[in-house]
Amino acid sequence: MIPLHQPALEPEDFDAVSRSLRSGRLTMGPSLVAFEQAMAQRTRRPHGVGVSSGSIAMEIALKALGIGTGDEVLVSAFGYSTNVNAVLHVGARPILVDIDPSTLNMDPHKAERAATPRTRAMLVAETFGNPAGMPALIALCSRLEVPMVENATEGLGCELGTDNVGRFGRLACFGFFTNRPITTGEGGMIVTHDDHLARACRAMRHQGRVDRFSFPDQPQELGTKLQHAFDGYDARLPEMNAALGLSQLQRLDASMQRRSEVADAYVRRLAGEPDVILPGVPADCRMSWSSFVIRLSDRFTKDDRDFIIDGMHRLDIGAADWWPCAALLPHVRQILGHQPGDFPVSERLAQRTLALPFFERITDTDIDAVCDALRLLMGRVGGARD
Repeated sequence: MIPLHQPALEPEDFDAVSRSLRSGRLTMGPSLVAFEQAMAQRTRRPHGVGVSSGSIAMEIALKALGIGTGDEVLVSAFGYSTNVNAVLHVGARPILVDIDPSTLNMDPHKAERAATPRTRAMLVAETFGNPAGMPALIALCSRLEVPMVENATEGLGCELGTDNVGRFGRLACFGFFTNRPITTGEGGMIVTHDDHLARACRAMRHQGRVDRFSFPDQPQELGTKLQHAFDGYDARLPEMNAALGLSQLQRLDASMQRRSEVADAYVRRLAGEPDVILPGVPADCRMSWSSFVIRLSDRFTKDDRDFIIDGMHRLDIGAADWWPCAALLPHVRQILGHQPGDFPVSERLAQRTLALPFFERITDTDIDAVCDALRLLMGRVGGARD
């Protein structure tokens, strides 16, 4: 079996988690503080706030900005469901925007046309970790005088010129699922330069509590005087997860290098396929490669793509359709009333994307097998049509 993704766990990761468990401190302890500080340093932000998932990170970020009922948030029509869900969960209305076909990120011209006096924020994700077009979206936020919430999950470590993913938004959110360059199993992080927003996010992840101790240096084990400043969540990042994340973060550059090598290996093998559109990398960009997603040409339909995915699964090879057109998710259609054809670029892309097995320990033999299976199944689809 060649899985779609597989975490790279080293002996030092097991040691870090074991030390955390032996400490007896399982939440809100020194591992979390160290991981937050390391993430803040890596993203060149003064504040990091560890939370239980990337999804809850976005909800907390939106609530910290005061966004709620009656507000509108611009969101890409192509992307993981968590983007539109985060807006819905805080009571705001997502205003979906079609993507730029060259960057695969939100089209700034369409976003400007979609903005209204009720627009309070823009939630932007770097599609497949690619930050192309982010400067134009930042400029639009400035013109509209609204903050950007950056879903930076797929781009940790990525650099664009002199800037980096995690610094584009007023708040940036990360998730550490098992397919990422670093993983905590489950978990997330908010980074920001804003002292007030950082304090709000820290409180909201802990049921809105602003904890204070009775005496300086009092250990938390003795309890605290409860003071609540916000509505909040049970969204703390456990110490064991933080310890794993901190251990993995120390290897991020090595992980990025290996993932770049795997991406290059796929490019070399598939570059001659006329019906395969390979992921592009902007000039002056260092990618972190959270995943490797190709697109099939317009000769192929959604049913063709799904046939290929099913065929790869029968061969015990991982494959997936990333990402959907968020506007056509059943619950989104029910709430917002969008119909097929409303977002043509996102819809066309969503019908033809294909994520291939991508992880650090994949071998050249595995990559050959994946590419051979892909060619075989594409040929079957094409042959049946011809």
